[in-house]
Amino acid sequence: MSGGHSLRVDQRSSVGRLLLLPEADLLGLANALVESSAHGAISVAPLPEPLLSALRQRLLRPATVRRPLHPLLPAHCPTFDQEVCDYREKALTVALVADWAASQGLPSRHVLALEQAVDELLLNALYDAPRDEQGQPRYAGVLPSDRVLLQALPGESARVRFATDGVRLAVGVSDRMGRLRRRTVLDYLIRCATAQQRHQSPLENKKSGAGVGLFLTATAASELIFRLRSGRLTEIVFCQYLSRPRPLRVLVVDDDAMEPNR
Repeated sequence: MSGGHSLRVDQRSSVGRLLLLPEADLLGLANALVESSAHGAISVAPLPEPLLSALRQRLLRPATVRRPLHPLLPAHCPTFDQEVCDYREKALTVALVADWAASQGLPSRHVLALEQAVDELLLNALYDAPRDEQGQPRYAGVLPSDRVLLQALPGESARVRFATDGVRLAVGVSDRMGRLRRRTVLDYLIRCATAQQRHQSPLENKKSGAGVGLFLTATAASELIFRLRSGRLTEIVFCQYLSRPRPLRVLVVDDDAMEPNR
C-alpha cells in the first residue's frame, strides 16, 4: 500500500473501541488487547493515512450494520461460499482456496501459509468445536485417522468464505457452535508469539486444537478479525495484501460476551 502520509502516534492512543499503537507485532497487539477492553488494535507505523482512516471507520461497525466478509471489501465484491461437512470436503476446499489465492497473484509462500491456516481452522471447526449433550468435545476420543469416516451432524458443518477486491484477499472460516472466547484467543496468540520470540517452536507439544490453527492464521495474515457470538458463531477472517504481503498489523477480537446488552 502506498500513497498519503503515515499517521504519527507517539504513544498508545484509542479511537472508540480501537487501540492505535505506534508500532507492534503479534505479541504487542495481543498484549495491548489483554490490558484493555478495546475490541481491536492497529499498528499504525506502516499505514498510510487513507487506509488508517478507512480501518478506523469500518472495522468496528455497530452490530446493526450489515458486515461483509471483511469491512474494507466493497459491498459488490463477489464472495465465494463453501459448506464443509466431512474430511474429504475439507481437503477439497483447502485446495480450492489455495488454487484461487495463487490465481489472484498471492506469492507462493503466502499461499502455503494460507493453505495451512485454512486446513487447521477447518479441523477446529469440524472436530474441536462440536459438543455432546454434556457439553464435552464430541470427537475428543476419535483418532485423527478415523476422522475421514465422520460426517458433520446437522448444524455442525463448517463454512468457508473468500473474496478479493484486487488489493486485499480475505478468507473466513466459521462454525455455528460459538464456543471460542476472547480470552482464549488472546492467551493462545500470546503464548505462541512469546515462544516464537524465544526461538522456540510455538507448536511444540501441541498436536492439535485451536492453538495451532490460531497461530498459523496469525502468521498468514496482515489483518485478523475474530467474530465471536456466544452459542451462535465463531468466525475467523484473515486478510493478506496481494501486491506486498505484510506481517500482522491489525487484530480485532469482537466478542459479544463482553457486551451483555448487545
